[in-house]
Amino acid sequence: MKICFLSAGTFTHIQPYIDYFRAEGHEVHFIALSPSPERNVPVHNAWTGKEYDVKTNKYKYKYIIAAFKAKKIIKKLRPDIIHAHYVTSGGLAAYIIHHPGTVVTAHGSDINTSVKSCVWRVLLKRILGRASAVNVVSGELYDKVLQLGISDKKVYNINVGINYDLFREHHAAHTVPYVLRMVCNRRFEPVYDHMTILKALVVLQQNQVPFEMSFIGGGPFQQAALDFVNTHNLNSQVTFYGQVENTAQLSVFEKCSVYLSSSRSDGTSLSLLEAMAAGLFPVVTDIVANKAILAHERSALLFPVGDAEKLAEQLIYLRDEFFEKVPGILVQNQEYVVVEGNRRINMQKLEKIYTKIALLND
Repeated sequence: MKICFLSAGTFTHIQPYIDYFRAEGHEVHFIALSPSPERNVPVHNAWTGKEYDVKTNKYKYKYIIAAFKAKKIIKKLRPDIIHAHYVTSGGLAAYIIHHPGTVVTAHGSDINTSVKSCVWRVLLKRILGRASAVNVVSGELYDKVLQLGISDKKVYNINVGINYDLFREHHAAHTVPYVLRMVCNRRFEPVYDHMTILKALVVLQQNQVPFEMSFIGGGPFQQAALDFVNTHNLNSQVTFYGQVENTAQLSVFEKCSVYLSSSRSDGTSLSLLEAMAAGLFPVVTDIVANKAILAHERSALLFPVGDAEKLAEQLIYLRDEFFEKVPGILVQNQEYVVVEGNRRINMQKLEKIYTKIALLND
């Protein structure tokens, strides 16, 4: 099949799709709605003008302009499948392109946030209604898409999954007495609320709880986090690694035993699945997406969104009382990832959907 992936140029999660289908022998192209790095396949730039940050509201209109240029590119390429990612950018462009073999994937805030807007709610119905198939990456998103009136016959809950074997080989070490060696690998963006983690670290410091904290990832709020660490004299206990290649995380995971995420909303988090596969114990927010795969004191410790005091309390509880239960939990968590988060298995499911759509349009 000839497959065109369509998204903002810097969309993080597009690369695994490109890599898998390229490796399977399909002809793969990437159409970038904003400036993009190299993708190991032909990249067709649909954006115009100078480089710009499409996350800045004043440049959002350029998605519309890029969509019309993308439509001309699609006309020349004549793909069997267009797979658009993130409904409010790639999905919107796909709606304008109007190709019969369109798959649209919702990743999280494109539904969770946009559904609250009357205008976007109408657009979401149109974009998803026109698509041949709708792919969501969590049960929460599945329910919200159905609530928009989209037929369940064309909605599929399939997350991109992770390279389980790679992360499993780099499982973290757990020692007794339990030391809080923690890592967070979410980007420094508002939705991931790093400030809650940082405030919890201050509470640990005040209670003389020994810890080491590693942050992996870049983003617009990284400098604010650095300033907070400096102000509160946490420099000796906190390390910022910045943006690194996905596999480069493994050397950091090996030093850690606890995974933290203070996300305010999410789909099925690949970062969480990677951490579970690597043998890190999750301490994460009690949002719907997390509770769909984790249970408090059975597979993780959960805390309320934005509650730094409660996060610190859970970490102290983990260190002082709960650590003896951790080894058995980690085995169960890894077994879950094998079944629900295996990239090859999940991509094979998606490939079958592509084939079905392509045959119908042949």
